[in-house]
Amino acid sequence: MKFDVIVIGGGMSAIMCGIALAASGKRVALMVKGQSKLNFSSGSIDLLGYEEQGNEVEYPLDVIESLSSSHPYSKMGMANVVHNAAMAPVILEGAGLSFYGRSSERNHYRMTPMGLLRPTWLTLDDYVAIDSQKALIWNKVVVVSIHSFLDFPADFIASSFNRLGVECEVCDIKLGTVDKLTSNPTVMRSTAVAKLMQNDGVLNDFARKIRSKVDDADMVVLPAVFGLDGDDTIQKITKQIKLPVRFVSTLPPSVAGTRLLSKLRKRFVQNGGMYLLGSMVKSGKMSGDRVLSVQAKNFPDQDIEADHFVLATGSFMNGGLVSNSSGIREPIFGLDVDYLENREEWSRENLFDAQPYMEFGVKTDNEFHAIKDGRPIENLYAIGSILSGHNSLKLADDTGVAMLTALQVARQI
Repeated sequence: MKFDVIVIGGGMSAIMCGIALAASGKRVALMVKGQSKLNFSSGSIDLLGYEEQGNEVEYPLDVIESLSSSHPYSKMGMANVVHNAAMAPVILEGAGLSFYGRSSERNHYRMTPMGLLRPTWLTLDDYVAIDSQKALIWNKVVVVSIHSFLDFPADFIASSFNRLGVECEVCDIKLGTVDKLTSNPTVMRSTAVAKLMQNDGVLNDFARKIRSKVDDADMVVLPAVFGLDGDDTIQKITKQIKLPVRFVSTLPPSVAGTRLLSKLRKRFVQNGGMYLLGSMVKSGKMSGDRVLSVQAKNFPDQDIEADHFVLATGSFMNGGLVSNSSGIREPIFGLDVDYLENREEWSRENLFDAQPYMEFGVKTDNEFHAIKDGRPIENLYAIGSILSGHNSLKLADDTGVAMLTALQVARQI
């Protein structure tokens, strides 16, 4: 098999890069090992949420200019950050996704599954999001919980609204069909409940019970257990409740993330891309400073060739980086990795401190060519979470780095 570009990975960075390349006419294959980290997404996309000192960021572009030179945003340059941040919402909207926010100039706040408000860039437009903690438009909100569903702490969310000066109460809805799942707690997850909500009988019963208790509310907040296989159930529940409805993500796995992945994957295929699920790339063949082909576990006797290769395999969680007693390595190409040689310095004793290992990753030049043995590889790029130089938990920049580096590399190719 021969392609113009092979993208290795299936997360946000891989699929955004694939969509942009396929739309430009390139013959692109996404080689996806398995489940994507997108399945755990909150439904929001962060550009830069916090400064290195821990302060919330209101105007991301102002702070991005002061980031260290090793940060991926600094490597691509401010002009490219602005350009790519403008293009990203266009691609998302082309995939049928609508967002609150859009401008990269100013963050807004999203509500987390635990009821906290966190600064972010883009939030699915049917989720709870506000411009400012002081600019609320609701007097009374009802938070609906599903009896026995533990991944949506409704009391925490209601407390958050109360702290903001909004009258809020919790309405617990019991559904016999959902209770059947509680015999096995590992099955009682948001995606399982979402599958039940695709049944019109269950959905209608749920909506009827809500309507009987929320007549005087300005807004109804529901757990995000709708829209797993499309927007039909979201439209139906909103129409039947007959009041403004917003959603809050549950604890992972996330229906919001699954929804994002499904729509982006569909868009990639519509653009002509080939989505090869279950293709675990195990090695690559090189000649000099170029990659010739990769070999996948499910194609043991075949070299898969391309003119360009993009590595988007993620960090430790996804196996893009592997650690052992002797150090940290990138397992496919054996690329150079930035990390501290003294293993005792990899982490901090306090769990809530910024952990140094979060900044470890593959070395690249300023054009995101991956580096091996000190030399850039001409046709191999690294994007997203595998990159060194940023702490995604500390800065809340994970999805922003994923999308912007993906679009930067797609433009270069």
